[in-house]
Parts: sequence; structure tokens; C-alpha cells
Amino acid sequence: MEMLDEAEHRYRNGETLRQVAHALGVSRPRLSDRLRKRGVVIRRQSPSPEQVLEMARRYEQGESLARVGARVGFDAGTVRTHLRSAGVAIRDAHGRR
Repeated sequence: MEMLDEAEHRYRNGETLRQVAHALGVSRPRLSDRLRKRGVVIRRQSPSPEQVLEMARRYEQGESLARVGARVGFDAGTVRTHLRSAGVAIRDAHGRR
């Protein structure tokens, strides 16, 4: 499999540009440029304000960080970071605030 084919496959299957670039030994900006030229739509790096509101709504209704992220298209760490920035109290692993 050609490197760009592999990069596209990995990126479309949910890996971040940073992860794919690191694994393949290329810079993230160069990989991003090459994938764009192939017609790959690059995911947003940060959620929009509307997405953060959706994250907060889902999380406050009891969904886990991972489930919220999966529904909105981000990993749990990104969800946690943006919820904290928005002033949302984060539960511990046992569901306590």
C-alpha cells in the first residue's frame, strides 16, 4: 500500500493527522496538504461553539466523555478539555462531580 493510501485509510478510520504523520514519519502540515490534494476533507481541529454546547448537553444528561466524543466526532480528552473551558463540572470515574 502506498504511503498516501495508508495515510488516507488511517485518517478516514479515525486517527488524527498528528498520529498518522508521526506513524509515517512525515510532518503534520505536509500530510494535511497532501491529503487535501487527494480530496480528503480534513476534520476540524477544535469543536465549534455549537459542538461544545452539544457536548455539554449530552454530558450533563449523563453520557460519558467517550460517548459524547464519539457522537460529536472528537476523542474523550478533547471533550474534557472543552467542557472544562466552558465551566462544566467533570465527574470522576464513579460518576461523582
